[in-house]
Amino acid sequence: MMAETMFLSPGLPVEVSDIEHELACLWKKSDASKSRASLVNFVVYSEAPDAIETNTPLLASLASEHAFRALLVQANPSASTSEIHAWITAHCHLRGAGLKEVCSEQITFQLNGKSAGRLSSIVFAHLDTDLPFYLWWQGELPREPEPQLWAWVDRLLVDSTSWSRPVEQFSIVRQIEILGRGRCAVDDLAWTRLFHLFYATAHIFDLPAARQRIPQLQHLEIHYGAGHEMTALQLLGWIASRFRWNLDVEEARPVFRRPDGGTVTFVLTEDARSKFSIASLLMKFSDGTASVQREDSVEFYLLDVSIKDTPHFVHMLPAGREDIRQILLSELSRSSFHPLFWPAIHAIEPLISHPSPDL
Repeated sequence: MMAETMFLSPGLPVEVSDIEHELACLWKKSDASKSRASLVNFVVYSEAPDAIETNTPLLASLASEHAFRALLVQANPSASTSEIHAWITAHCHLRGAGLKEVCSEQITFQLNGKSAGRLSSIVFAHLDTDLPFYLWWQGELPREPEPQLWAWVDRLLVDSTSWSRPVEQFSIVRQIEILGRGRCAVDDLAWTRLFHLFYATAHIFDLPAARQRIPQLQHLEIHYGAGHEMTALQLLGWIASRFRWNLDVEEARPVFRRPDGGTVTFVLTEDARSKFSIASLLMKFSDGTASVQREDSVEFYLLDVSIKDTPHFVHMLPAGREDIRQILLSELSRSSFHPLFWPAIHAIEPLISHPSPDL
């Protein structure tokens, strides 16, 4: 049955061997107002018990703006019995008055027990030929990546805020990039959440007075929302890598060394009241401050630069939305790599080994 609106059901139950046949029948039964479309293969893997119920409406919503063939895989490797269940459906949306409905297919799999080890064969048997292969791996990556799967992934989406062992996980990501022979672009959704904040922070240094004081930066303060310490660390790493600071230890506390040998201290503090990943960034110079702040009630960043003997600068810039739908749409539309990501991770890697709510 065609899916006209968001719903919890994964669709029509089918035998795995009959999936392509049943999909063909599905389209034959549909009327001429519906048109199948697909720009990418979007595979979503999760071991969460509610993965199907959570991700199906999300995929239906994404399909309103981006066409794909979705393979939703919910795995339970610890199940006592080995079983595979499958469903098919299509998410259809009007793209304009008087136009056809554009439909994206969704094939859902539930892999129980030893069947979870058949992930690669299940995925490759049902990809739409010649389209890019995007994989959103929800949760922890496997400690021993399977070469057959990862060698063909064009884009890997992860969210480091959900990792309990980030050092190990980043190491696995590097292994996956090697297995992908340079074709796999890694997208950490924690990094994607920062794009608008990167722009707002860089805008501060368009001011000559602020740019001239980069060598005088002495202290950083970042307040982050609950559960977003990794996002705050990546913001810190981005700043450090752009200014070529090196992490060091002074009086048993981590600090950054500027190229001139000066010290930059920093504090990362959780703000449980904030709805956003980053609530504020404060930079202190020898004779002034610069800040980027976001209030919960607005969709803008407030930039405030106060430096001695220069005009007080206050400006507002769009902050963007942080809901998972908007973040995924941003990454599904992207085909390039993130060249600043790994330099930022390298800049704060020792801090990832010993995360703390107050650094």
